[in-house]
Amino acid sequence: MKKSLFRPRFHASGVFGVRPGNEFLLPLPVEGERVSLNCVNPPPDCAFDAASGTLRGRISTPGVYRVKFEAENPAGRTTCEIKVIAGEQIQLTPPMGWNSWYCFSEGVSDRRIRAIADALVERGLAAHGWNSVNIDDCWQGERGGKHGALQGNERFPDMKALADYVHSRGLRFGIYSAPWISTYAGFRGGSTDGGREERLFLPESQRLQPHQVFGRYPGLHELQVDRIGSEWKVGNDIRQWAEWGVDFVKMDWNPNDLPTTRRIASELRDCGRDIVLSLSNDAAEADAQALLSLAQLCRISHDIKDLWSSISSIGFDHSAVWHAAMGPGRFPDPDMLQIGAIGVPNTPNPTFSPTRLTLDEQRLQFTLWCLLSAPLLLSCDIAGMDEATFQLLTNDELIAIDQDPLVSPPEIRDRGRGILEYRKKLADGATAVALFNRSDDRRSCLMDEACRGRELWSGEERELCGELMVLPHSVQLYRTLPAPSRQDSLFRNAMRGQSLQGAGNLSAGTF
Repeated sequence: MKKSLFRPRFHASGVFGVRPGNEFLLPLPVEGERVSLNCVNPPPDCAFDAASGTLRGRISTPGVYRVKFEAENPAGRTTCEIKVIAGEQIQLTPPMGWNSWYCFSEGVSDRRIRAIADALVERGLAAHGWNSVNIDDCWQGERGGKHGALQGNERFPDMKALADYVHSRGLRFGIYSAPWISTYAGFRGGSTDGGREERLFLPESQRLQPHQVFGRYPGLHELQVDRIGSEWKVGNDIRQWAEWGVDFVKMDWNPNDLPTTRRIASELRDCGRDIVLSLSNDAAEADAQALLSLAQLCRISHDIKDLWSSISSIGFDHSAVWHAAMGPGRFPDPDMLQIGAIGVPNTPNPTFSPTRLTLDEQRLQFTLWCLLSAPLLLSCDIAGMDEATFQLLTNDELIAIDQDPLVSPPEIRDRGRGILEYRKKLADGATAVALFNRSDDRRSCLMDEACRGRELWSGEERELCGELMVLPHSVQLYRTLPAPSRQDSLFRNAMRGQSLQGAGNLSAGTF
């Protein structure tokens, strides 16, 4: 049956942060067939590439730029406005996209990354905001080039060309590293052991891959050497990443100590390009505020698994300290979504198998991550995605809660018998109300709301009063009707609280 043509639909978050003077790339997610795009008023020294749907450039003067976009096809014309805020904060809403670890793991390659970029666009996920492609561990080769930086290994012959290709598809490009001598998978990291780390290499006959020189973690740990090298090379790598066009970096080590984080954040800030800093892993809650004043993302857990016990404990049981630290540009990260067909970590050529989570458990994880304003990072097979998974991941009303610019921490109430109630204030004055059932049985919950809400999975509208029944390992999520008088005030207050130093003294009417 032929699909009917509909007018284009924008799915942009509405705000985007840049640092004055730094190069940036802003993808424009828009849904529809045969769409032509236009930017009405690009900021000074910026240009809009209609073919890829990206705004690029450098904004020199701090401030707020209300950038208007148009999308048109034979069914009609649509407009949207994005507030591009030039200040000290970047990544004002949680990043969305794809990471290679649970999909390709040690078999990641240039060819496979290009295929994922193509699939995100052609399958239609990019149009709903899934607009980044991040390479995890296992891309690193030897040091070289004019910066003495890590270069791609035999599977990544030209990282600049790969970044350019990902950008040409309207997507952002991410990479992975560690300040250790070695990464977790045993590839070269961001420091060296005084240039003598070769003494720690495995014999070539024992290496799983030519550049997997240290062996899988905990191989280096078993050598009983200091994993932090004496020669800091991360700055060399950052300069290289900026030239390649990297937009996001996952820095992976433990513990995520403040001195190391400060140095990484400072060198990223001065590299000339906006590169989002994602810390991994299992950071100490005592450092929550400090770490999230330096990095945009901070992992609050160990590695997640596609098991109910894993997503339940990681999603529900972390400390409220992390909730207090969140805000625009500051995102506690409970790790990747275990949705769709995924591979086996720490294998070079994984085959894809359906996640071990039930459909209800996948919906619960996705919903919970959105209520937490968590990063939404897939790591599944995109090209082979089934229709049920696609429909789950393109619930635009749910994604809008994750991308809400207020980034309000949820208020959590234990309703007993495994039911948890989450309430999240939204920038338009509405409230997201979720009932999660952690138990193995059906549970009911008595609600006494004096308002009406729309359930975002079923589409049902109802008064939020009386008894609501929630299936085991499942969720009901309602969005209440907004209060128009509060539409802008909550976001203005949140942005003031983030101390946008580079934005100057902006008036209340700016937002």
